[in-house]
Amino acid sequence: MQISQEQYNKLPERLQKHFSRGNSHPTVKTVALCEYLIKMVTPKGGIVLDPFAGSGSTLVAAKQNGFQYIGIELTEEYIPIIEARLNSLTQVKLL
Repeated sequence: MQISQEQYNKLPERLQKHFSRGNSHPTVKTVALCEYLIKMVTPKGGIVLDPFAGSGSTLVAAKQNGFQYIGIELTEEYIPIIEARLNSLTQVKLL
């Protein structure tokens, strides 16, 4: 998975290496897959919980589809990646 140049530029230099050849997280899931799963099981106005946020694909999918979200990640090096991905999105509202 590639991130946008804007997202890449927001990352600290020590983390940019993880994205020069794509996402290096060991269990990468596409945002499209996460969107499908979220829409399938989350009720309108629901909150998406991802207790293993990784690089944030589930949180990105939730934000893009107007859901509130909570992400938990123990590996500190992924936190700036998640923040950069979420900060590069514009907020949307539920229909």
